Amino acid sequence: MMRRTPLLLLSLLACAALAACGTSEADEAAAWSVPAVPSAKPSPTTPSPRPAPASAAEIRRQVKAAMVDLAGLRPETADISKEDTEGYKLAHPCRDTLPTDRKRTGYRGREWGADSDIWIRQYVVGYLKVPGRTLIAELRSALKGCKKYREPDGRTTTVLPMATPLAGAGSETVAWCEKLVGDNGTGYLCTALTARGNYVMEINAGEAADHRKSEALLRTVHPEALAAFAKAT
Repeated sequence: MMRRTPLLLLSLLACAALAACGTSEADEAAAWSVPAVPSAKPSPTTPSPRPAPASAAEIRRQVKAAMVDLAGLRPETADISKEDTEGYKLAHPCRDTLPTDRKRTGYRGREWGADSDIWIRQYVVGYLKVPGRTLIAELRSALKGCKKYREPDGRTTTVLPMATPLAGAGSETVAWCEKLVGDNGTGYLCTALTARGNYVMEINAGEAADHRKSEALLRTVHPEALAAFAKAT
């Protein structure tokens, strides 16, 4: 299984010129620290997680039900670019994989933004015997000492902190951004992982090779996806 980092991200979001990237080297050099547990709590109307799934079939049904509809969000998301059930790895900065992610049982993903300057992906994974918070703890551990690493395809990735926690995100959400530098140019991708019960949702967002725009896009998409995720799981 591979982490789903789209090859088109760099080609679509590559900077036309360094001045257009919108983020200074000083900004990008900010020291990374483990994201603090947000003080904000999920909305009181958010339902409690369902009981642990009893079968692989139940997990497949719930990850499908967790897919969000972004048709009304922006013109670029009017249509789904791709939906599949391929077993990609969850985001795993500076590691080959999150150890417990190997125990996945069911998964599903959607993508938006083909032929535009944005890229959004929602990916939901279910585990029969593993609570999602275990994956979040492993992710926090991975991020603790991760500042820069090389992808297998040769790109260099620098981990960048979010300016503030995502609105409405609780202790089982971790979010960060990445600067991706490769032969095709420079791009930015912002990511959030959220756990509920035995499920984990990953949201990826990138826009116009711009750090701030990519972070703003994640902040726009995450509440919509979180609502669908909470309803299904």
